[in-house]
Amino acid sequence: MAYHFKNDEAVPDGVRRIAVEQIDKALDSLKPAARDTDNAIHDARVCIKKIRALLRLSRGELGKKIYTTENARFRDAGRKLSEVRDTAAVIEVIDKLTQHFSEQLSSGAFRGLRKPLLQEARESKKDKARAMAEVARTLRAARRRVKKWPVRHDDFTALAPGLKQVYREGRRSFAVACERPKVRNLHEWRKQVKHLRYQARLLRPLWPKMVGRLADELERLGDYLSDDHDLAILRDRILENSDGDDERTDLEALVALIDQRRGELQLEARLLGERVYAEQPRALIQRFQAWWDAWSAEVKIDPIAAS
Repeated sequence: MAYHFKNDEAVPDGVRRIAVEQIDKALDSLKPAARDTDNAIHDARVCIKKIRALLRLSRGELGKKIYTTENARFRDAGRKLSEVRDTAAVIEVIDKLTQHFSEQLSSGAFRGLRKPLLQEARESKKDKARAMAEVARTLRAARRRVKKWPVRHDDFTALAPGLKQVYREGRRSFAVACERPKVRNLHEWRKQVKHLRYQARLLRPLWPKMVGRLADELERLGDYLSDDHDLAILRDRILENSDGDDERTDLEALVALIDQRRGELQLEARLLGERVYAEQPRALIQRFQAWWDAWSAEVKIDPIAAS
């Protein structure tokens, strides 16, 4: 499955193909026979995020009504999966944090804090199966609608407005997050970074080396912000659920490590963000337009005939 446009394919066909491929991939992950439900849910959520990035890229063609409706449906499907995976995700965050500070921690650190989370994750098996079935029904209905998406223009004008808006919103969110690094502001910036990352992947064939490098840097930036967000959620959760003096020492140590790591991640994100969002939205679109024009004009030459 190629999550990118092809220069031998009309833009409307590409948009619909990519959407259907990601829906089918998500449906495959959500089959009842999935052995590891947490990984299956994660994979399906990634597909849904990719579809939402595609929707944003082609929103100028889809129109406000269809874009808003489709985006809301995919957003709600993603949330339904996210809700039943939260506990497993929290455990992964603790494990990732302890691994990062492994030289400072003893073996089995925070075992007492992990125990109730592990029990909760085991008890949510039925909820996961129900959510997976409900989202699968939603995706099957969405697949039937894709063929009716009103994408008409067969050039970069079909995609430029969406790319420009995502980049502009990300640039604005970056400035707000730097000025007021609250969890909500950092989370909003994170969402825009992920949208732009997937859009860069969609447009990677324009110039694989240059656009691919941008996609890689956006992935790294998104990882910094995702890790920061996950740690913020973990911090709130363990403080809310703490009710015993026996865990007080572990709790204080964990909170201290969370705060230290969040400071490191936010610094890394800000430094990288300065480079990613260095140019004005208009300049970015002009650059991609030039790359698109060159890519579209490429003539495939038979290497034997050219020799």
